[in-house]
Amino acid sequence: MNSELFLKNIKTNIYGKNIDVFETIESTNDYAIKCLDTEDVPEGKTYLALVQTNGKGSHGNNWISDKPLGLWLTIVVYNPYKQNPLSLTPAVALCKMLRNNYDIDAHLKWPNDILVGNKKIAGILCQVKTARNKEQACIIGVGLNIYQEKNDFDSNIKDIATSMKIIKNADYNLQDVYKNYMKCFEDVYTSGLNVVDEWCEYTKMIGKEIKAIKDKKEIIHAKVKDITKDGYLEVLVNGKIEIWISRSGLDIDVNY
Repeated sequence: MNSELFLKNIKTNIYGKNIDVFETIESTNDYAIKCLDTEDVPEGKTYLALVQTNGKGSHGNNWISDKPLGLWLTIVVYNPYKQNPLSLTPAVALCKMLRNNYDIDAHLKWPNDILVGNKKIAGILCQVKTARNKEQACIIGVGLNIYQEKNDFDSNIKDIATSMKIIKNADYNLQDVYKNYMKCFEDVYTSGLNVVDEWCEYTKMIGKEIKAIKDKKEIIHAKVKDITKDGYLEVLVNGKIEIWISRSGLDIDVNY
């Protein structure tokens, strides 16, 4: 597909204006990591695929993206990052885009899953890589379900996943979704606003009772108290405050 279709009338200054588009690729995150080893990748470079044969999700899971049914892309940014904690920024931008541009009542599950109701519509995977020029880069992988009907999802996720098409029963233009997202990402990333405050604006978790499975075996019941300034989850477990730094090993239920 012609990359110019994704750049026509794009309203960003930097982010998303330098794009490589692939019909098929294993993983845009993996490809970005390889490029950082072999070439000078500019700030805000994006890699977009219509199909990923080995898409990356959280917890080491695959992100199902083996059909041209969503927005599958990676953004490269460099340290010093304009927003900390950076892992929250792309999800805030995506939630804001879904609400403001498409009237979809999206909300955030810590740290960077995007839900509509109790179903997942999008996910973010951030990885850190040292580029060949020794700069620290963050590779931000974004997966947004756009065109799927319910039967397009595998049986193991069809009851917990959704798409823009399912929610609104409307048709969408992939290039427009890309341009809208990159505009929201750049606005959030460069705004100077407190991204934790913005994250809290788009979540329903604060004050709610949640259930999490730790290391695939231990069930934890907790009450969400707050998000720390570093983007960590502050919870009350058995009367004691705990700070959950990473979701690694934690599978938080979407029903809260």
